[in-house]
Amino acid sequence: MMIMSPGTRRVQLRLALAHTAADAEIIGVIDADYVVRPDWLKDLVPAFVDAKVGMIQAPQDHRDGERTVMHHAMNGEYAGFFDIGMVQRNEANAIIVHGTMCLIRRAALNSAGGWSSDTIVEDCDLGLLVLEQGWQIHYTNRRYGHGLLPDTFDAFKKQRHRWAYGGFQILRKHWRHLLPRVGGLTREQKREFGVGWLNWLGAEAIGVVVAILNLVWVPVVAFAGIAIPDMILTLPILAAFVVTFAHFIALYRLRVAISFGQMMAAVVAAMSVQWTVARAVGYGIWKESLPFMRTAKGGATSKGPDFPAFWEAVLAALLLIGAVIVVATNYKQIHEINIFALVLVVQSLPFLAAVAIGALEASRFNNFAYWHGIKARIALPGRAVVAKAPVDQKSVVSNQ
Repeated sequence: MMIMSPGTRRVQLRLALAHTAADAEIIGVIDADYVVRPDWLKDLVPAFVDAKVGMIQAPQDHRDGERTVMHHAMNGEYAGFFDIGMVQRNEANAIIVHGTMCLIRRAALNSAGGWSSDTIVEDCDLGLLVLEQGWQIHYTNRRYGHGLLPDTFDAFKKQRHRWAYGGFQILRKHWRHLLPRVGGLTREQKREFGVGWLNWLGAEAIGVVVAILNLVWVPVVAFAGIAIPDMILTLPILAAFVVTFAHFIALYRLRVAISFGQMMAAVVAAMSVQWTVARAVGYGIWKESLPFMRTAKGGATSKGPDFPAFWEAVLAALLLIGAVIVVATNYKQIHEINIFALVLVVQSLPFLAAVAIGALEASRFNNFAYWHGIKARIALPGRAVVAKAPVDQKSVVSNQ
């Protein structure tokens, strides 16, 4: 079993493999912050009886999701990927391997050439290489291990930046395998990887680019009186937002076992990283490599002096100011211009989500004890309020 520190994982993985017993056919990889259930190997190793199975991936999960309100929101956002996206991908044998909680057949690892050094997401890269070699990758959404969430919102953003930039690296490295008539991947696998990357990386990047372009267009609309064709440049943006939001809520209600409140917090957390993902795509276009940035975990990291959503706050303010200016100068009440103002408000929401989490992190509202106190004060007379004692997250593994 290999237990790795994420910051030096690529080097350590190779060194650990070199010192692994020669007759070890199945290799397990977990991050150093994980506590693993004792039935992980007992339950999943038998699946390797099928000679086509190269890897088995279990979800990431976290044992400190109740640390703060912010961590509660983060944990709900992570859960959506593992209970929605990965379950769907499993049907097409198109699992995204995410390193920890992963079992690998040594023969599959060797056939893929081992862990690569030309991307900062060597785990995802390895999974795709294994699939291109024709192996089967299984996924279970049962939680067998629990790690730690990023300490701060800034750490959450840096982790997402690494994932998005690494995803762009993999897309640039493997795009030929997604083309029609190219062997290695099935049509369904190509669809899942191609659409998945375009939906995640492309949608976030395009959203930011369009928001900035609309900001540039505000003076033209406000002071030159040139209306925006609503059927072409505004209504599609509003429709896409409504459909995306409804799709998100519907899938969470069907697939993710969390409360309504945590689901809405997950919506905010998901929107809050639009600027982060877009920046990562920009770096991916211009830079072939970036250093690996370790995600700060464990509760020892203090919040930095700078506001973690500064640029999101700037963009949100500009969009909202632009909307006010457009409405205030629309003396003729042209409905296309009012719709354009509404679009500016909608486009500000992801940036406002980042600002909200950044502000929440440093406030008393981020502490569950504050909300328990509010609940106790507003409880009806005669009704007992039971306060739950804090849980030592380092010693307890939650069975979710």
